[in-house]
Amino acid sequence: MKKFLPFLFLIVIFSVVSLSDTLHVIAGEVNYGIGSTRTTITNGKIMIGNTTIVATSIIIIGQKDAIGNVNWTTAQATGHVFIYTSDATATANSMVYNLNTNIGTLSGMASMTINASGGQIFIRSSTLQFNTKTNFYTGQGSPTVITKKDIYIEGKNFSYDASKNYLDITGNVYLYNSSTKEKAYADELIMDTFTNKIVLKKVTMEITISGK
Repeated sequence: MKKFLPFLFLIVIFSVVSLSDTLHVIAGEVNYGIGSTRTTITNGKIMIGNTTIVATSIIIIGQKDAIGNVNWTTAQATGHVFIYTSDATATANSMVYNLNTNIGTLSGMASMTINASGGQIFIRSSTLQFNTKTNFYTGQGSPTVITKKDIYIEGKNFSYDASKNYLDITGNVYLYNSSTKEKAYADELIMDTFTNKIVLKKVTMEITISGK
């Protein structure tokens, strides 16, 4: 029977397979077994590269190779989850994070703020996925809400390629510009997040005209 040892204020360092990055763990308590493929972190955080994950509970899951070495592959976080990357911050009720691909999936009241080149973008959705290697983001919700300065957008699905400043939103799209009072309803919205240029497809639009 494997014995699990609790440690208070423990710092643990794991190697992550196929990456030069090292996984750092700082926690109030860690349940860790030598050679085990499961480590539970309570009230702590893990750091890998430029990504930091903070949560009430984080479970790190690994796989053993042919000679018995453990390759740590996945982090599952629950309870007041906070994520910090070089370009974004996010919160959610739970998250699954692939330690080898740097892809995270947030669910349960997920929200994210992205520091884009043309200004901050705020996103709220049922689920959000992000890739810290490619700076590519996707999400689904009923609705998904995206705001940027005076621009408010609702839709069902979105994708955002930060490297190209390309935001695409589909499904019952609603656009409102609070500075101009313009409203639009469309099947799809494409936005250059640097210039704020917007293309709407299959659209109806309301434009306010100042009276004399």
